[in-house]
Amino acid sequence: MRSFFKIQVLFLILILISSRLYSQESGNEKLFEAPYLFGSDTLIELSITTNIKELIKDTGEKSKYHQARLSYQLGDSVVSMLVQLKTRGRFRKDRSICKFPPLRIKFNQASSSYTLFHGQDKLKMVGHCRNNSSRFQQMVFQEYLIYKAYQILTPESFNVRLARVTYKDSAKDVKNLEEYVFFIEDFEKMAKRNGKIPIYKDRIHQDNTMINKVTRLAVFQFMVGNTDWGVPTLHNIKIIAKTPTSRPVPVPYDFDWSSLVNAPYAVPNEILDIESIHERLYRGYKRTPEELEFVFKEFRMKKDAFYALYQNTDLLTEKEINRVIDYFDEFYEIINDPKLVEVYFIDGARQLKYK
Repeated sequence: MRSFFKIQVLFLILILISSRLYSQESGNEKLFEAPYLFGSDTLIELSITTNIKELIKDTGEKSKYHQARLSYQLGDSVVSMLVQLKTRGRFRKDRSICKFPPLRIKFNQASSSYTLFHGQDKLKMVGHCRNNSSRFQQMVFQEYLIYKAYQILTPESFNVRLARVTYKDSAKDVKNLEEYVFFIEDFEKMAKRNGKIPIYKDRIHQDNTMINKVTRLAVFQFMVGNTDWGVPTLHNIKIIAKTPTSRPVPVPYDFDWSSLVNAPYAVPNEILDIESIHERLYRGYKRTPEELEFVFKEFRMKKDAFYALYQNTDLLTEKEINRVIDYFDEFYEIINDPKLVEVYFIDGARQLKYK
């Protein structure tokens, strides 16, 4: 009798273990639910081993992928996988601008299975631009926090995950380099997370997108001091939609030319009537005061969350935090003053030109 109860207990334990190891997904059993890279804001500690000199010098239009090994600690074990790296971007690929260009990382599906990078294919990495520079490191944190700020407004935004990376040179010619980077969520996965599909068509006018959402986007860009974007040209903008014929939603990315990031290489486009990236310019189209007020209310509701994001961070120096708060204070003074709203958002708005 006692052995019978032992068998029952053992059977129940096996059921519990099985229920933890297996999950039902689309009717198929899947062993072990892998962690989701963007499911946490916890800092990731990584090491990446590759031929650093060959990688960072390969900045031509046809740059290739370079073999690398990515490793991170998991408890008492080390998780290690083969990956590939290549330089990406345009402006920051210039060696006179960035000594260390932005990277794209490509994962091997077999070796990354059941790791933190499970299910990822290719991801953008935003990094430090110049080695051992506190200013450029602050720029990485500032851009990362802008992505987090936009997430406060809407889930129709790119997820990001911060990591501290130790770069190790496989050729042993370069000393280990420790810098911060952040990963940006894949475009198609971001669209799917929001129940939408990616749209690759360009020449879509701002006012042919969801009006309230593109106005909110434009006001946000005004808040962080960024004029380096455009919907029709898909310049630092991605488009998602419910269906191919639905009104699309623009999603911003790449904020390194914003006032908050304060990059030394950032200057306004010549066609804009401003002299500095710190000078605010609304790049949205003309709206009525009522339409603007509808959007401003959301920014007022989220004000405490925006401020807390920066006031509670340990990433930025006190000087950088104060600079952001002062810039946000100016933004809220503007949207709370009807006269300034008229100057910046109505008289200063872009005008529609219909044929």
